[in-house]
Order: sequence, then C-alpha cells, then structure tokens
Amino acid sequence: MKTKTRLGQHFLTNGAAIERIVEAAQIEKEDLVVEIGPGRGALTGLLVERAGQVVAIEIDGALCDLLSDRFGSQVKIVSDDVRRVNLPALVETSKSEKAILVGNLPYHITGALIRQITDARRVWKRAVITVQREVGQRMIAPPGSKIYGVLSVVTQVRCVAKRLFDLPPTHFYPRPKVHSSVLMLDFEANSAYDIADERRLFGVVRAAFQQRRKMVRNALSGVVDDEILMEANIDGRARPETISIDGFERICRALAVR
Repeated sequence: MKTKTRLGQHFLTNGAAIERIVEAAQIEKEDLVVEIGPGRGALTGLLVERAGQVVAIEIDGALCDLLSDRFGSQVKIVSDDVRRVNLPALVETSKSEKAILVGNLPYHITGALIRQITDARRVWKRAVITVQREVGQRMIAPPGSKIYGVLSVVTQVRCVAKRLFDLPPTHFYPRPKVHSSVLMLDFEANSAYDIADERRLFGVVRAAFQQRRKMVRNALSGVVDDEILMEANIDGRARPETISIDGFERICRALAVR
C-alpha cells in the first residue's frame, strides 16, 4: 500500500517505542481509548489487547478498509478528518465519562489538534501523543525561553504536560525529516493556575505574542495601559516571553475590574 505523505502520515514502526507509548497510557480493561491517526494499526493492536473499547479516527479511506479487515468489530473506525470530529460527543456516545487519547499527530496540523484536544479536556483522563520534537519543546517551554508562547500557555493552563522520550526519524516509515517527541498530557492532575476567564487570558496572550519582540506595554497597546500593568505588578518594559502565566492572569484580573 502506498503511503500518503501529503496527509502528513509517517507510520511509527519501531516495536519497542510502540510498547513504551502503550505502557505510558496506563490503560485498564474498562477504559475507552481514542486513537488519532492509527495508520496501519501498529499501535491499535496493542490498544485492543489492553482497553475495553477502542475508537480510531483515520482520514485515509484505504487505511480505514485495512483496519476494518484487520480488527473487525474490535475497533470502531471513524473515517474522517479529526479536525471535523466532535471529540466530546465521540466519547459521550461511547457511554464513557472519560477516555484516554493516544495519537501520532500529523506534523502539519499539530498546533490546531493540540488546541482541539485541550478544548475537550473534560473528557480525557490523559493523552499520550507523538509530535514533532520542536512542537513538544514549545508545549512545555517555561517563561523566559525563546520558544515560550501561545502554545505553551494553552497547554500548561489546561493540563500537566511532560516529555516522556524522543523518537528518531528511523523509527518511522516513511522517514520524516525531523525528530519526534512523545508527551504525556495529564488532564486529571491539579492545575497550577487559578484562571478566572480563559477566553480573556488567551486573548491577551495571543495579542502579546503577535509582537513578541516588543515591550509588553507596546505589544498590548490598545488592550492595556501602564496603570493596568502596574496593578498587575508587570514591568511594561518586559518582553512577552518573560511573563509567566500567573503574570498574564494578573493582567486579565486587572482588566476585569475596569
């Protein structure tokens, strides 16, 4: 079967890495597992052995047929672009309160999928995802890092994220031009942040990082003024990448009482 790299598909073929991913997911017999991008079913086979239910979302019709032939009724196959799938509804119609997500995310849509997955955080216990290494680094980057930005804030507000291990290109077919990382996203861990209004927070963060090289007073001009920054105990001369999530939240709380 020809692979369709135009869809961003690089199939994980290393058996040891596959086993490490499944072990990291901590799957029990009663669990529902949602797999994004099952490809030819290398991970799916182990998921079926561990989980009570497996739902696989695959965009490639030919691969859906292959999976159906291989697993039959053991796997519910959703033949669609995951970006069009209502993930909470998918979990709820499977009669489960929460599910475990496993996925080798296509590189070209990873950012959008991370937002979609974390938007649906109420239906996940945890997620074990494979992403481009640079994306994984951005997700867990701390304030002060050159790669700390919107994706860092969105991820860290909504879950506890941890890099588990890296994967070289040789573990995939066809080989990607980049290294990958496997991350654990824990949606049941206690959040380190007390966020009053997520929408307001993310709006301020996006505005700040659109001009990340400017001082925050200039990057957020039209949104906040020096008085609000003073109330939030933020130095207006600071760059956006130096401001912690708590710092951005203080800005939002100062805005809220205006």
